[in-house]
Amino acid sequence: MSTTADPEYDKYVKDPRISCKYGNGNHNKHLDKKLKIETLKKEVKQVATKQDSDSDYSIDDNSDTDSESGSNPDVPKSDETDTEIEKENGKIDCNTKNGNGCESIEEKHCYKTHKEFMKEKFLVDMPEDFFQFWEFCKMLKANKPSEALKDIGLTLVGPFDVLANKFCDIEKSDEEYLVHWRYYHDPPEFQTILKGSDKTGYHIGYFRDSPEELPVFLASNHANKDGILRAMEETFFRHIYLDDLKKTGDPFTKMHIGRIQEAVRKEAGKLHMDMSLKTHKMVSREKEIVTRTFNKIGLVVPYDRKTQLGYRELALGNKELAVAFTKLKNATEEQKPKYLSELQPVFTFANIATDECDFGTSIELGWDIIAHGVDSLDSTAMRHLATNYRLLNKEAFAKIAEAHLKNRRKGVNLSII
Repeated sequence: MSTTADPEYDKYVKDPRISCKYGNGNHNKHLDKKLKIETLKKEVKQVATKQDSDSDYSIDDNSDTDSESGSNPDVPKSDETDTEIEKENGKIDCNTKNGNGCESIEEKHCYKTHKEFMKEKFLVDMPEDFFQFWEFCKMLKANKPSEALKDIGLTLVGPFDVLANKFCDIEKSDEEYLVHWRYYHDPPEFQTILKGSDKTGYHIGYFRDSPEELPVFLASNHANKDGILRAMEETFFRHIYLDDLKKTGDPFTKMHIGRIQEAVRKEAGKLHMDMSLKTHKMVSREKEIVTRTFNKIGLVVPYDRKTQLGYRELALGNKELAVAFTKLKNATEEQKPKYLSELQPVFTFANIATDECDFGTSIELGWDIIAHGVDSLDSTAMRHLATNYRLLNKEAFAKIAEAHLKNRRKGVNLSII
């Protein structure tokens, strides 16, 4: 075998000891790594020799001082050599900065993709059109995709903040992530994606009946007005294209609506999207609704129509229950015990329904408390929702309900960033 100029390397190659008992493949990996190290060292020496003629110092194999390696941009530092090897092994320091000087979500939190980060923090999966819409907004405004629809009064928020790398250097608790852009009247099934007018608290989000399923449609709410959710289209593209924004927008907004709707139409065509008003999923869901709640969206829970197992009506109808909630909401501290006692049969009845496997009853009660907005019953709503979501194997919704009702905030400044 031919020799090299490096006696240490020759000694390593001619080592008479027995190969690794775990196989030559393992030995070869270390040999390849050694060759990579030696190659990098030689490159360092070559650059150092070249620079030596123009400087008063030289760099030897063992030099590791910051002043020497930092004074020449062509010479990699020793820790850069280690980083090259770490990359080969699939290990990289989570503190590595990206090109913008900000740690990406994947690096900061050691997640492989934005999808995994969102699933871990928000407990649900995002549909394909979520990512397609982000790419579309990048086409409209490459430097700030979150503001691509600002001319028509909409801003991308919630999970879109992950794609915008707004969580760089942000350390929050699990519960805080669950209330990121969660408005006062939002049930656990609703996840804010777009924010509109701060005056009315207008926001749009995905609505799903199960945390393990993709959203059924988009819904909207004016949080500063009421707790009513309005079912909309299934995708962002369909909403922007079909929604009659010209009727509600101000004169400045109307100037931009046509341009953006035309861009949406073209992009939806490229993606072969169904732009009809109601999709099969939305129509099918209507048939599964067991009751209309205060938020008007309709409750869907597992229900056997033959045995009538899964849901029973509350002890009070919607009208009577709303009156009772309003009395409690407006009551003085001295009056509250009286109105709470009047509501006690409703709570007891819901508990009995849970014991007899009609889990939808307590979920309806929790939804109604959230939609109505009676603060003094937040803990009651949390207890009924969390218990029955868990009995229905909807753990993610239980955690969201607990996080929200422990820290339920009014207003429009709902970002945790």
